Amino acid sequence: MKFSKSIIVAATSLLLGTGMLVANAQKTASTMSVKAPSTISKTSKMTAKIAPVHINSANVKTLETLPGVGPKIAAEIIKNRPYKNGKDLQTKVKGIGSKVWTEIKAYVLFK
Repeated sequence: MKFSKSIIVAATSLLLGTGMLVANAQKTASTMSVKAPSTISKTSKMTAKIAPVHINSANVKTLETLPGVGPKIAAEIIKNRPYKNGKDLQTKVKGIGSKVWTEIKAYVLFK
């Protein structure tokens, strides 16, 4: 059974969602290839919902849900508690500068 290129292209696009279809108009439907994205960008990882974090009481695992905070920074956060505000956090924790603070400030609670 033969299918037209447009049907195969449409079906493949629907099945792949975010994948990229690579097709040369000269190729037949049987020789078309599909190429999926090789990596997920940092931006798309960060679009996931992040729950607010109580910086003065959260455990390591919870702190690591914040963008840019891994086990080392999480341990530093715990070691240097308590914090009054973002400036205090940035001053006491090596690794949380203005860039990381900008990424996490919407999710950090100090009370």
